[in-house]
Amino acid sequence: MTKIKGILFDYGHTLVWFPHYNKIHLVSARNIQKKLRTLGVFVEVSKIQTVIEEFAHQKSYRCPRIEEEFRNILSVLGVKNYTHDDLREIIHLHWQPYIQDARSRKDASELLERLKSRRFKLGIVANIWSGGMDPALEKLGLRKFFETTVASVDVSFKKPSAEIFQLALKHLGLVAEEVMMVGDNPLPDIQGAHDIGMCTVRLMKGPNRIEPDAVTPDYKIRNLSTLLTIVN
Repeated sequence: MTKIKGILFDYGHTLVWFPHYNKIHLVSARNIQKKLRTLGVFVEVSKIQTVIEEFAHQKSYRCPRIEEEFRNILSVLGVKNYTHDDLREIIHLHWQPYIQDARSRKDASELLERLKSRRFKLGIVANIWSGGMDPALEKLGLRKFFETTVASVDVSFKKPSAEIFQLALKHLGLVAEEVMMVGDNPLPDIQGAHDIGMCTVRLMKGPNRIEPDAVTPDYKIRNLSTLLTIVN
């Protein structure tokens, strides 16, 4: 078996969790609704939520950059007259509740510290926008542990596509067989990494814990700290 030299982590529900996860979608939509009213447009909160969710869960492995995505969202919502500053504000209003609500998993900081001390190369591969992830990582004191963070919206393709994993591997200077992927979602995290030959660890926490395996992971854990036992 090839020695593991690097570990990639998913972001949401793996390294971090959201104590008000069922509410922050609503907070985000209400924030956007208030902004749209200043532009002379009234849209029901439920419609804003629905459209954003539809764009977030598109099945294509390709994804638009953040401004293009929100231009498309505003078009569907019937919003036509707005400035670039308005667009940036709307993006910020959407992501701010998620940044504020993010909490690190128990023992995450200690785990990452110990992995770094053992010279593992660490990275993040996430289906997210870096502007919604990096501020939370900084706030939680986690950003310093990672040599690379690859966010799908920044690179235009998302998990489970091989391209996003290969990009992270390139940044780490390692091949798939030398890297372990840790995530909670069976399709994008586990199957995506498995398909290119990475060792896989599924964290059985968060809203995705009830989802059936897409492929059998190499390991299943209930707490991040168990990862130390695996790498030992």
